[in-house]
Amino acid sequence: MIIPCPEDLRQVQRFPLTMTLVALNVFIFLLIFSGTRPDISDSRLFEMDGLTLTGKLFYQYLQDLPPETLAESPEWLQQMKSTNSEHMVVLGAYALRDSRFLKDGELRDYRGDQVKIRGWKEDFVKFRAEYKEQLMFRFGLSSSMKGPLAWLTYQFSHSNWLHLFSNLMFLVVMGAAVEALAGSSVMLMVYLLGGVAGGLGFLWSQGPGTVPMVGASASVSALLAFYCVAEFKARVRYLYFVSPMPEHYGYIYLPTLMIIPLFLLVDLANFWATPEGLGSGVAYAAHLGGSLFGILGGLVYRHAALARPNSLT
Repeated sequence: MIIPCPEDLRQVQRFPLTMTLVALNVFIFLLIFSGTRPDISDSRLFEMDGLTLTGKLFYQYLQDLPPETLAESPEWLQQMKSTNSEHMVVLGAYALRDSRFLKDGELRDYRGDQVKIRGWKEDFVKFRAEYKEQLMFRFGLSSSMKGPLAWLTYQFSHSNWLHLFSNLMFLVVMGAAVEALAGSSVMLMVYLLGGVAGGLGFLWSQGPGTVPMVGASASVSALLAFYCVAEFKARVRYLYFVSPMPEHYGYIYLPTLMIIPLFLLVDLANFWATPEGLGSGVAYAAHLGGSLFGILGGLVYRHAALARPNSLT
């Protein structure tokens, strides 16, 4: 693992906003997300037979959609013709993320074993009710939950401890770097507006998908990109860690532009490699949206800094 770490993080008094945002993320997670809660993955719809049947019914559902509505779906979905079991499992997994299908899928008449279909409809109604009660659905951002507050709450919500830790590790090092460079006000603007830009990227990539996004990763991506552009000529300190053994961890000085291949290009490659609507659980489009805002913000900051006396070099 290697991450940029330009500032001495022991001087916490220099980064009051960064530490405040970290504390706020931890507080919200402990208050809201750390308790025991129902797991919708226990639904029979997620068993192999349940996914296969869901896929078959969703395939019928798609055939009845008007062409203009079907055109809103991912291209791979529009072109699906095969109805073999493997493809139906994939289609079933996608169906449980499709906001149109979740809205009224049980109201349609389907061809096939009517006893199994009646049981499926009961499971489907139960799944939808439990899904909407999930904390991620209530605090996250999705095509069906995109009110003004959701654009803010999703940036401070995390699904588990690992998700929280990985985001806060980067928030500490990059938040401190941007706050030391440009001040607390600029850092807060990049964090919040970068999160909004990441949300736009996520919604654009998901189409009618209803899986919510939570986490500070889009905001952190904006901070990474902002710092990369604002300090693109500098050689800064990076922290590397291979193992806790002596000489297997420490600091190395590299160009700031190493951020691009280490992080931003990786996100772009993963985004291209992930079928639309069937992501791996990582919102790469949100990372890219945040990064784009960070790049633009970094260019504006650098232009303004160069126009002042004692400007950047």
